[in-house]
Amino acid sequence: GSSNLAAMPPEQGADGDAEVEVEASPVFHMRDFPMEPAQGIQQGVTWMQFAETVQLRLPLQGGDWDGVQEEDFEVKVRGAEISVKHCSASADALACLNGRLRGEVIAERCWFCIERDFLGGQGRVFLVNLAKAAPGKAWRGDAFDRPLFNRTAFPWGPQANGPEAEPQWFLVKPGRRKDVEDPYVVGRVWLCKELEQGQTDTDVRFRVILEEKKLGEALERVPYYRLWGLDISRCCLKLFIRGDEASPVLLGRLGGACVPAMTRLELSKVTREVKGHRIAGTLETLPCLDVTVLKESPAEWPEFLSSEDGKQPVGSLEDYETKLLRRLREPSPERDDWAPDDWADEEKAKADQAFKQGDFQDAVVYYTRALRHTPLNEKLLCNRSAAYMTVSKYQLAFDDAVRAEAIDKGWPKVHFRKGQALCGLRRFQDALRSFEEGKALDLDGSDIWDREAEKTRRLEVAVARRGVQGGR
Repeated sequence: GSSNLAAMPPEQGADGDAEVEVEASPVFHMRDFPMEPAQGIQQGVTWMQFAETVQLRLPLQGGDWDGVQEEDFEVKVRGAEISVKHCSASADALACLNGRLRGEVIAERCWFCIERDFLGGQGRVFLVNLAKAAPGKAWRGDAFDRPLFNRTAFPWGPQANGPEAEPQWFLVKPGRRKDVEDPYVVGRVWLCKELEQGQTDTDVRFRVILEEKKLGEALERVPYYRLWGLDISRCCLKLFIRGDEASPVLLGRLGGACVPAMTRLELSKVTREVKGHRIAGTLETLPCLDVTVLKESPAEWPEFLSSEDGKQPVGSLEDYETKLLRRLREPSPERDDWAPDDWADEEKAKADQAFKQGDFQDAVVYYTRALRHTPLNEKLLCNRSAAYMTVSKYQLAFDDAVRAEAIDKGWPKVHFRKGQALCGLRRFQDALRSFEEGKALDLDGSDIWDREAEKTRRLEVAVARRGVQGGR
């Protein structure tokens, strides 16, 4: 029935392009060394601590966050305080991200973004990256300092004549910092000498032996916490020297599934016997970088890391994994006597199951395969439009809805999907018209149309108010 329009599963790319069907899994981007206490949860906010930064992560769960974009948020910091607001959400929804921090931050080096959540499956997360004012010094306890009582300064002596002026709030810019902004310091061919690998039932360790002289020269140019970068997903890994990200030290597919958030980087030293030395037992101590990857389940991996064709591809980890999945997910040559509808039904069943389990990217893959066999199936197109909405690809969601509308204009659901996509594109009046068209066709008289229209009007007002305030 039409009352279930919003609950229908997602769907994949309008034209079945391979680039769309194999989107990589969420990636954990590390640009710093973890520092204890490394992570925790405080009032629904997951925080992660590194030598130079502290990250705050709030999952964007629930219908209120559908279609939300970075520009809808306002993030300000000053000293050891943070303020986060959204143009239409209530203050209570973001109260957990407001207040006094455990330490002071450098406002100019902070940023925030919305990205796929590697901690919580296929959803999205609001991430605030805070640059510590004292890098290398740990924030003890949780990220926020929430005392039992509200504390205020009590003026005494000369200060009693008046309060001190508080620092001004600094407006934080949205967008993750780009790796290309890092200066070139040293290349991997000069710094990295050897690679050692090992595993236990629970983890895998990659040890990169470093050239001591080159490491010393590099650390004269940048602090240790700005030298390395690591990107890791559930099945792939990329380790590189910042500023030389196009020539990774390690890049490939892991021998099994891992837990990205529990990955550890450590700069240490190893003492070992000098091979081939004329005096047996002669030892040497060398600097090394240890990467420890936690396995998703205890088991022996048949191999540690495999790179296709023995080469180190250039590009992001997302690009690498997408190309890898494209090769692994070629359609099966079986069942040559099947009709197109049979093939499509098989892929749709996989997609529906994946969507119910929250594996939205896999669902997208299977829906696209179904569309290859039945490209004029309006139901698959509408499901794909819903999928694009879940990952904020509003233009693609709109394109699919338009194609479905061309096939069956009298089906209310196509107007619902079209309206949602137009709302995501900030074409609010067009969205309202689409909802009106769908409501007129809905013989069941569902109230979902009025609810979506009201939600669209509230968002339009909030965005307009935000624009006026920003132009003052």
